[in-house]
Amino acid sequence: MDVGVLGSFLVPVSSALAAFGFLPLARRAGFVDHPNARKQHGTPVPLIGGAVVFVGLMMAGLATGLWHGDGWGWFLAGAIILTTVGILDDIHDISARWRFLIQGVTVAAACALSGVYINDLGMLLGEEVLVLGLGFGLFFTVVCALACINAYSMVDGIDGLAGGVTLVTLSGVAILSVAAGQTNTGLFAALAGLALVVYLLFNLEIPLLRGYKMFLGDGGSNLLGFLVLWMVVAGSQRDGSFAPVVAVWLVGIPILDMLAVFVRRSLSGHSPFQADRTHLHHLLMSQGLGPRATLAIIVLMHGAMVLIGVAGTLLGWTEMALTVGTFVAAGLYATFNYLLVAKRLPFLSSIQS
Repeated sequence: MDVGVLGSFLVPVSSALAAFGFLPLARRAGFVDHPNARKQHGTPVPLIGGAVVFVGLMMAGLATGLWHGDGWGWFLAGAIILTTVGILDDIHDISARWRFLIQGVTVAAACALSGVYINDLGMLLGEEVLVLGLGFGLFFTVVCALACINAYSMVDGIDGLAGGVTLVTLSGVAILSVAAGQTNTGLFAALAGLALVVYLLFNLEIPLLRGYKMFLGDGGSNLLGFLVLWMVVAGSQRDGSFAPVVAVWLVGIPILDMLAVFVRRSLSGHSPFQADRTHLHHLLMSQGLGPRATLAIIVLMHGAMVLIGVAGTLLGWTEMALTVGTFVAAGLYATFNYLLVAKRLPFLSSIQS
């Protein structure tokens, strides 16, 4: 049987079975997110979305055979550690200092041992490749990984958002990998997307799954952030499926949202990590949009960025053009963010959720 066909059956089935198996266990053990004044749900919700996605990833790796070569075993080891740390953080509320330390050491070890790290930034400044080398390249990879992991944690504020933007990113990676002849990487990205679809069906509570709602939890957001980081680094460095700058387009909105929030908090004299309600989904909902309309707008924005990265690669745009484009996109995002804060986009309130 074809690997793709087999995987497309085994991945969603294994994730669904994991969901139905873990849900009652989580409720019984009290591994749930309790409602409070800052949250929208009214009843406790199990935090097992990360575990459900992880089971699907395990099956995707087995179906493609990736766990046996090209450093993917180190990705699996890192994913296990980061997902476990996230689950422990959900239970015991690990301090930010220890959380960052464990995340950084885990990513550094996985990337160093696998050889999957940011060795160069491509031809950002013209026709010369900007090489970072092992030492600085590994350090830069860890910084990017911490940013990615925490960006996906921060964007996980409304149903479907973290999973939705990750699904779009994986779709972009899959297309570019297959186009470049990296079939196994592309297939893994597509199968990982199927695991996310299963989670999203439960998270968004489609009619057949009423009462089976779940959240990603910190374990899940850690896993998604690390997965995205690994896929774009492997694709741009080891596989050569796309230029390094394209990774910025593929990661897109979560990173822009995190940077905007950090800048706003710092300018107001607060810690960049102090929780508030200034993320993009908060700002859109403050305009009167419902959660589903907010989800649709952000996923479409992210999809537009991923589409530009994919189209630019397939059409042969220069790396300089794509680099300049990232600054244009950041400027447009900053302007949109400012207008939301200043409440100068009244037409948004007419969009129905």
